[in-house]
Amino acid sequence: MNGVLQSGGTDGNILPLSQRRVILMEASGGVAVAIEQTTTAADGSFAFHSTKITSGTFYAVAEISDGVELMTVTGPSMPEQITINELTTVAAIFSAAQFIDDGKIQGDSFGLRIVAKMNANLVDIATGASSRVLLASPNADETNTLRSTRSLANLLAACVRNMPGALDTLLSLTTTPGGTRPSNTLGAIYNIARYPANQVGALYTQSQVTDVYQPPLSSQPDAWTLAVKVNDTGDNAHMFGGPANLVFDSSGRAWIANNVIQGTNTSTRYGMVLNSDGTPGADDQGNRISPYTGGGLLGAGFGIGIDSQERIWVGCFGWGGLNPAPDGSVAVFDTNAQPLSPPGGHKHEIDRVQGTVVDDDDNVWLASYGNHRVVVYPGGDATSAIVYDPNDDNFLPFGIAIAADGTGWITNSYSDASSVIQLQLDVTAKTLTLLQTIVVGQTNKGIAIDSAGNGNVWIGSGGDNFVYVYQQNGQCIGAFQCGGLDGPWGVFLDGNDDLWAANFGPLHPTEYTGRLTKLAGPNAAKIGLQLGDPITPSSGYTLKSEGEQVRLPNGDPLYGIGGKPCYVPLMRTTGGGVDAAGNLWICNNWKPSFINDLIGDPLNSNEANPGGDGIVIFIGLTTPLR
Repeated sequence: MNGVLQSGGTDGNILPLSQRRVILMEASGGVAVAIEQTTTAADGSFAFHSTKITSGTFYAVAEISDGVELMTVTGPSMPEQITINELTTVAAIFSAAQFIDDGKIQGDSFGLRIVAKMNANLVDIATGASSRVLLASPNADETNTLRSTRSLANLLAACVRNMPGALDTLLSLTTTPGGTRPSNTLGAIYNIARYPANQVGALYTQSQVTDVYQPPLSSQPDAWTLAVKVNDTGDNAHMFGGPANLVFDSSGRAWIANNVIQGTNTSTRYGMVLNSDGTPGADDQGNRISPYTGGGLLGAGFGIGIDSQERIWVGCFGWGGLNPAPDGSVAVFDTNAQPLSPPGGHKHEIDRVQGTVVDDDDNVWLASYGNHRVVVYPGGDATSAIVYDPNDDNFLPFGIAIAADGTGWITNSYSDASSVIQLQLDVTAKTLTLLQTIVVGQTNKGIAIDSAGNGNVWIGSGGDNFVYVYQQNGQCIGAFQCGGLDGPWGVFLDGNDDLWAANFGPLHPTEYTGRLTKLAGPNAAKIGLQLGDPITPSSGYTLKSEGEQVRLPNGDPLYGIGGKPCYVPLMRTTGGGVDAAGNLWICNNWKPSFINDLIGDPLNSNEANPGGDGIVIFIGLTTPLR
């Protein structure tokens, strides 16, 4: 493997770094070891001669000067050519942020493979320049990530080029909220990745000291997060149109429930599968399986789950645009996206399904919104149904979470009488028994249960902009309205039991942006916080535009040719999840505004152009599920 060590990544700004030590590291089996080292030549070139292959990942570290180090992640094999510079360092640290311990990348091999793939989404390791993913739609200047990577690289370039006071300033500004000052530049970028809302303004000012990487950010970000947007389903005839929720399979692929045909309010008959790097999904033989269809799939809603056999269960709500209105159903697919359910889907006792969750015994829980029931298919047998029917038209079940004791917690999304109920499933007796009802919130949607004790129950209450937390004995232990909460919809937990809320709050097509909220979970005391304290800033975590309008994968503007442009890349969000590398995947479910939409305005019951346009992946942002 040949390489070059340099400062800068464009022809006019490249400074070769000679007589520096470069170390090749292998991260595998939970440890990191040095396997070879060398010294750069006068032109910054170097070579490694190891031919080893690993199930983990390789990375290279270059020692520039006291306190100044750079890095490149290469992946499970060694390519013919690599570059180590400031931009590769930013990409490496953010991609591997959840696997860095004492300055070394180490962890499980599966997660590290995803790290390498996400690293490639940020930078071309052969040239040290920005990746093709960041340079093209739906990224480029449709979001601010491309320029954010360059501004962060400029922080390092000032240190590499030994500008007066640059290193000391960077290390001071990246001291953690707990007071730990990093010892070198790798630690500095790591602290930015782990504490992206810390010292945002001062770091932005410092990033302007040098302009080695151009163009940088045009304005200060809300936080130093990096997000890659993906919207390629594999078939532009079947684009994203309101992705609502997702689950990950054992290969790291994301299975996505999709609401409508893009640009219409007509229910879709397809969903999407994305590989762990966000590209259109493929099976083990490399055959594309996205988008997937069949098995009665029609107008998927918020419901999608996966069982122990890796069967994908998709709740079909049926959004409209069809006459007569579709019956609700659940569609089932194998891991090759082949339908396992009949052409009309499974319909036994259900109508217009929302939440769809599979428990540890492969019982499939369905929020049957259309007929006001909760239905369980025991062991995944869709010919047999266990039903909870309160005979109450005001019961509109939506989100489902399963507690450690096997009980199911279900949100009632009825706006004037929102609540949460707890049901006990008895498969032998074929009963669902109501254990308790908690009247709480307004228009409740998502629900999650953490692992503290018996598990706290977190409820996303979109109508009043709160997240509520209850103990399972019915005692309220928190009501939170902070960290950018604005119409919280999907709520889910990361590997540290911290709570993430996808916000559906109202947006304007040019002035605002979608936002994510993170609240401290039951381990809050370990980082000096209390349960429910905001970890995100008041803006939430956002993704802004750098001046280019949002476009669909076929090149059309978001609202169609002739529609007014939109500059909101992160939209109204509903669901999401955390992958094995700590990347946060969020569904762009709904467009920001319809007032300027030439197709119509759903506020006045007219035809509309509703469905959001893809998935936003925040790189290395949170603790992976273990």
